[in-house]
Amino acid sequence: MSYFAIDLDTKEMHDVKWFQIKRKKIALCPICDNKIELRAENSLMTSAHFWHGKNSICTSIKKNRKKYEDLPFSQLDKEAGKKLRKEIKNNLYTIFLACNALCEGLKYLEFKELIIKANEKAIWDYKGLKLNYIPYILILFHDIFYAKGSKLRDEKFYFVLEPSIKNFDDLWNIKKNIKQYIWKISPDKGVLEIIKIKQNLDPVPEWFKRATEKLLI
Repeated sequence: MSYFAIDLDTKEMHDVKWFQIKRKKIALCPICDNKIELRAENSLMTSAHFWHGKNSICTSIKKNRKKYEDLPFSQLDKEAGKKLRKEIKNNLYTIFLACNALCEGLKYLEFKELIIKANEKAIWDYKGLKLNYIPYILILFHDIFYAKGSKLRDEKFYFVLEPSIKNFDDLWNIKKNIKQYIWKISPDKGVLEIIKIKQNLDPVPEWFKRATEKLLI
């Protein structure tokens, strides 16, 4: 189920309540771009939500989620990979902070496991990979971030890319064809947040930038 969608007229994203107020039943999924239908508006048993229809490949649906560490690559560049490893080592704490902000709290041991997994797959050798993509790649490798035991998370969630991606390195090598976003997905509530991939390694979350914009005069 999904609780957010893009309005066909304004091209803006809104939650289910907005569509109910506007009496609009058809919208676009922000991940797969297919039309989705508002369902269960008057149900007492199920909350109103958007339905993708049968045989949807959208990655917001749990069964369609991909294991991104198993995605193939199109090209390797081992020389560039050696340089990237040095960059990563010099910026490891900044990368940890960026992952921590995206995940609403990340333990060091979790971070270590993600780095080890990326090492095993030799992700650093994927041609064209830049430092700014590293935090997003790492959190895509994590199975699920649980709310239980966390003081910061309200929902359990995981992250996905758009469903059309075939090779992992398409994300940074074919930017025109692949959306430069990742989506935070709740297994129970669907899309929780759309996160734009930053073009530089920046650990400061967008909510903090907005909150502090007018803090100092």
